[in-house]
Amino acid sequence: MSICVSISDINWSLTKDVFSIIGTIGALTIGSIGLFTWKRQLQGTSEYELAKKAILKTYEVEQAIQSVRNPMLHLNKEEVEAGRRLEEEQKIYDERMSYLYSKWAELQTIRLEAKVIWSMEAHNSFEDIQTIIGKLRGGIWLHFWLKGAYAGPGATVDNNPERVAENNKVVYFESDEDDFSLMVKDSVRKVESFFSSKVRSK
Repeated sequence: MSICVSISDINWSLTKDVFSIIGTIGALTIGSIGLFTWKRQLQGTSEYELAKKAILKTYEVEQAIQSVRNPMLHLNKEEVEAGRRLEEEQKIYDERMSYLYSKWAELQTIRLEAKVIWSMEAHNSFEDIQTIIGKLRGGIWLHFWLKGAYAGPGATVDNNPERVAENNKVVYFESDEDDFSLMVKDSVRKVESFFSSKVRSK
């Protein structure tokens, strides 16, 4: 028994195979392009979200800094009458600083993520805020030291009025235009300057 296969049948079979291969390659190419586009869009979205969070959390830290400096203290009447006014003041400032530290910790996480994506330039944009928090912490410590909070029995404290007044510029909020508030604004502006373009480009 013999089988006859014509040249046209072979050619048709080869043609089908060639078109099948071309179709498969085409589908893979289109799929790869689609995957690349999707990944790029996903990356763009995550970078946009990170930039937006960086600015938002910076504003929250700014508010927390100014809340620490709020000159209004709601003292516990019983503690004051019992002669523990200074301890009560310290407790209030400790609570305010704890809240500020928690907000700064949240911003630090974003800062590290930004460093991974945009390198040290992103990381360094938060540097001045960190310095401001350090100055405020030091100012509050000095505030209570000048009031004798850490002095032992018989110790004297150099609390001359000029020194107290100078430190009060850090500790107490007077207006949005006081020297320390302007420093805070400048530190926030550096973060805005770096991340704003990344939010607008979305």
